Amino acid sequence: MSPSPTNKIALFIDGANLYATAKTLGFDIDYKRLLKEFQSRGTLLRAFYY
Repeated sequence: MSPSPTNKIALFIDGANLYATAKTLGFDIDYKRLLKEFQSRGTLLRAFYY
């Protein structure tokens, strides 16, 4: 999917819940790859991990 200038993205990740869910399901998350995936889908304005 090519980036579109009209797709503006703000990414908010609830770190504690995402980590606990991934751990329960038995897999690890590659956050750098996750960030690149969202960057490829549009203009990433902000990315917060809290």
